[in-house]
Amino acid sequence: MKSRFGKLMHLIFRTNFIQTLRFNWKMLPARQAWRLPMYFYGKVTFRSLTGKVVINGPVHRGMIKVGRTNRYVSTTIPWTIWTIRGTIIFNGRLDFWMGSYVLVSDGAVLSFGRHPTFCGSNIHIFCYERISIGNNVRLTWDIQIFDTSFHYIRNQEDGSIPCLTKPVCIGDDIWIGNRTTIGKGAVIPSKTVVASYSLVNKDFSYAGPYCLLAGIPAIVKSTQKERLFGREIEAEWDPVYHYSRTHL
Repeated sequence: MKSRFGKLMHLIFRTNFIQTLRFNWKMLPARQAWRLPMYFYGKVTFRSLTGKVVINGPVHRGMIKVGRTNRYVSTTIPWTIWTIRGTIIFNGRLDFWMGSYVLVSDGAVLSFGRHPTFCGSNIHIFCYERISIGNNVRLTWDIQIFDTSFHYIRNQEDGSIPCLTKPVCIGDDIWIGNRTTIGKGAVIPSKTVVASYSLVNKDFSYAGPYCLLAGIPAIVKSTQKERLFGREIEAEWDPVYHYSRTHL
């Protein structure tokens, strides 16, 4: 195990100071930029920074971290690639682990909630209209979120061609399992658990809170299920089930 000093040194040496300074001073007003609220780590590419970044509420240094190495699950794609041509809104602390690919298109809005949220390794978010991610949302690794189908499809019976985009709304206190895809028009109610390898592509607001979604495409598998958060709960129940919480 690394000492706290060792972890600090690792973090300092991995910090991409050039891209950190560039992003903060280009995308934020000076009163926020000088505080450096956004830190970028490792390999970082900005394909476009012609849009807008909004940070609501108190701003402090390093409150939004992008590209750190995940102590639990890493990725073979360590590069951070962001394209911000629309608006991205932050309302509190946020961690993006390494390998994130974020695209916010012209006129589109991507927003994150107030409470601590994390996005695991190799997260892909493509926002062409609106994607809203609520408070205390945990996105694990290899997750895709799209509010577009990218390609037009014609109905041969009536010649209709549906719109490519439809907003995505992800509620509060949600756990989304690894390798899940969330497609256009998806609505996930608060306190939902989404099982790994699921495809969520419709409005589940009717299911209410505490539901379990799973499958391709996802369906409501169960209700009254709650994902428990917190080290205190883990410390209480790990001994009961003889579970060793060993990190990879």
